[in-house]
Amino acid sequence: MRFNDAVLGAAFLALAAFIISSASGFHVPPGQKFGPGFFPTIVASVMAAAALGLVAKGLLSRHRARLVELDAWLSKPRLVLQGAAVFGFLVAYALLSEVLGFLVLAPLLLWGLIWLLWGRPLVALLIAAASSFAIHQFFVQVLLVPLPWGIVPYFKLF
Repeated sequence: MRFNDAVLGAAFLALAAFIISSASGFHVPPGQKFGPGFFPTIVASVMAAAALGLVAKGLLSRHRARLVELDAWLSKPRLVLQGAAVFGFLVAYALLSEVLGFLVLAPLLLWGLIWLLWGRPLVALLIAAASSFAIHQFFVQVLLVPLPWGIVPYFKLF
């Protein structure tokens, strides 16, 4: 799917306006010249300037493209299903990770996704289990980022 530069520019301009509006509501600590909203406002202002450039480029271009052009893969149902599955699995993780935990949910979602995209269920299961455990260990042990445990503590192995 391809978007005209004017459409993308308008979307980024709206996002920049939202960021500036949100950042203006941040409380400035007493005795400080700049509060926590200063840097987001600067970044969003630069983003707004770039977005205006995209809008101008899209509207003033000699080769007037459609606002939205659909790619050929969108006519193939299997590819659309695979693309939607990636988004659906991300939403499922966001909604269920606190309840089920990373060590339960990540292997299940990865297994389903690898199986759907690649088509080999046993190999997908091995890859999903090994990579989920490795990712968990890296985040928890090396980066010291706590991942949700969910139902895992309720199962006593010994």
